[in-house]
Amino acid sequence: MKQQNIFFVGLLILLIIIGFGFILYQSQPKTATNEDIVMTKNKEAGIGGQESGGKILAGKSSPYIEFKKGEYDEALKSGKIIFLDFYANWCPICRGEAPEIQSGFDSLTSDKVIGFRVNYNDTETDDDEKKLAEDFGVTYQHTKVILKDKKEVLKDGEVWDKEKFLEEINKYL
Repeated sequence: MKQQNIFFVGLLILLIIIGFGFILYQSQPKTATNEDIVMTKNKEAGIGGQESGGKILAGKSSPYIEFKKGEYDEALKSGKIIFLDFYANWCPICRGEAPEIQSGFDSLTSDKVIGFRVNYNDTETDDDEKKLAEDFGVTYQHTKVILKDKKEVLKDGEVWDKEKFLEEINKYL
């Protein structure tokens, strides 16, 4: 009986310590991630710098922006090479790949490319993004699709770094 009481007292103390630690952790201010900083610094912009919806994630000559259907439709009409990155906010591969893709867009000097980060199967995915994934037969996050003259010229689900991104984009410039 005495051992059982000691066990329960120990368990109670352990639970109190864990609870206190959890409360302390939750009360800490959130540290901004690199992606949070990029998102905060970037303004809302569309093709040609129009204020219209998709946040610019990277790129000066060739923007890489959050997917918005209207801007995607404009891009299709523009004749530009379109890069689609199907991204899930819960995917560690997508999060690891994001700075590489952004760096690739920052390196582009041509204005003939536009990229869209398309939410895929996550908490931010809208109906337009679901339809786009269906249209291209995307079944997995971190899939990349390149369009030239409105036609799919590449679809790849492998992990890309900056060099791979530039290699693939430059094939179609």
